[in-house]
Parts: sequence; C-alpha cells; structure tokens
Amino acid sequence: MSKQVLVTFKNLTEEMRDEITQAIQKHGYQATFYDDSKALKDAKGVEIIFGAVRSLETANALKWLCVPSAGVDSYLKNPLIQSGEVMLSNSSGAYGVTLAEHVLMVTLELLRRQMDYNRIVSRRDWVNNLPIQSIKGSRVTFFGTGDIGQECAKRIRHFEPQSMVGVNRAGGNPGNLFDWVVTVNELNQVLLETDILIMSLPGTKETTHIIGQKQLQLMPKQAILVNVGRGNTVNQRALQSVMEQGHLAGAALDVFELEPIPKDDPIWSCPRLLITPHCAGNQTLPYTVKRIVQLFLEDFERYCKGERLYRLVNKQLGY
Repeated sequence: MSKQVLVTFKNLTEEMRDEITQAIQKHGYQATFYDDSKALKDAKGVEIIFGAVRSLETANALKWLCVPSAGVDSYLKNPLIQSGEVMLSNSSGAYGVTLAEHVLMVTLELLRRQMDYNRIVSRRDWVNNLPIQSIKGSRVTFFGTGDIGQECAKRIRHFEPQSMVGVNRAGGNPGNLFDWVVTVNELNQVLLETDILIMSLPGTKETTHIIGQKQLQLMPKQAILVNVGRGNTVNQRALQSVMEQGHLAGAALDVFELEPIPKDDPIWSCPRLLITPHCAGNQTLPYTVKRIVQLFLEDFERYCKGERLYRLVNKQLGY
C-alpha cells in the first residue's frame, strides 16, 4: 500500500500537481489533492500533509506537516504539534520577493507623500510642492534579517542609503548584506539614528509589542516605519498615539494585532498611516506559489533520506 500525502493547497496549477505527484511517487508515496483545507475531513493514515489545515484530530499517522506560509504561530497551538510527535516546517524563503517589492512600494509612497497627493487629486486640486524625502542618504534599519529582510536589503542597496543596519537575535550578518548587525539588546540605540525602519519579525511571545511607545519616540520625528512581519510586533495604540502627536512622517502596516481590522477600530483614521489588508505576502504572485512547491519538494527529498529538513520549525522559538 502506498504511503499517503495530502495536499491542501488551492493555488496549485495542473503542472504543479503533476510535478508533486511524480516527485513523491518515486519514493512510494501517493498524493491526494484538495482545493480547500475544509475538504480535509479524514486524515487517518496520512503520513505527510502539505498545505493549510484547520484540524489534525484524525491525523493518527501524521509525521510531518509542511505549511505554505512563513508564519506558523497558529499551528504551534495545535496539541498534536505541541506533543512533539509531528515535525512542522514552513515555507520561509518563498515570500521574500513579493514582500520586498511591497516594502519598496510603500516606503516610496510614504517618503514621496503619495497619500497626500491622492487626497489632493481626489479634490481635483493642483498642488505639486509638498516636501518629500528619499531613500538615498537615509539610515535604514532592518528589524529581522531572515529571507524577507535580506530580499529587502538587496533591493534597497541600489537606492544608495547612507547605512543599512540589521537587527536580530544573534548579531550575525547573513550574506554580508548589511553594513553591520546588532542584537535586539542594542535596538533602542539604533532607533535613535533610524530614518526608515523595516520590520519582518515572526509572531512570538518574545516579539509581542517589541516596538512600543518608547521605541517609537526614540526614532527621529521624520522617520517612517514599515511592518510586513506579524501584527503583534508593533503596539498599534502606541503607534497611533505617537502619530497623532505629529511624531513620525508616516507608517505602513500590512499586518495587525486583530485581522480583519474591526470597522470601528480607530486605527483606520490614524494620520499618515498607509494600511494594506495583509496582502503583501499572500499567494497571489505565481512566482511565490511555484517557490512554495519547490521548497516542499526539496524538504521532501531530505525527509525520504532521513535528513534534517531545511525549513524545520523550532517550536520553542516559534519559527
């Protein structure tokens, strides 16, 4: 009897399904595809699941869950995952391109006052002399230097910033992409000299509200903040308070503490805040979906050889 792999990934093309089927059949596995995780009613006897799942209650034989997202905070709460009997891997490395392009887009929108110009032209007015800023000569801090931070750094380097500083847990400089890297313990000092703060942190207990009132007020008045990591990392109420006081030239959030944002949430009316509905890193870019499949198949080969998965999640760290 063939070993079972369930794939619950609605964005797959027929070519991708064929690619997965052929790759796993070489190792004696059979794939069953579902367009929606809701259709996964019975995972009994399944060894591997590739995709987003709502429940693992029937997965009595599960050994490995590979999720198509980079963030895994919601999966870590599952009792089966917590038990340690199931390996959990993510798709970190698939979203860097689309997220980096989003970061560039909103960064330039904030620096060049595009939201203000949108309001001006919506009134059919003709004003073209608003003071703007540039990435060139700016001091850019990347809070999070994983795949997303690295892809952002590669692109922003071409805009000739004055400096590019990375902030992470260990202080390492991946790919030597940053001028220097500091640990989180030195964050407050770095923020004093940060014109552009780009955040791509995972959602963990350690990162909850890691940017709050104190950190925001340390930043220069004309600085901007961009967050494409997880919504819990920025204290939204503190951000709104600081912005309403006229501090910070702008902020762009793609992630929020509560999603969707309630219609009566005051964050909607926060001045100089560019809101996007967690669309920066989803699976609407074909390249991203193709890359997710490639990463799964890379780890599948390692799984079959008994080797450590490249994207195995550290359940204690949460990523």
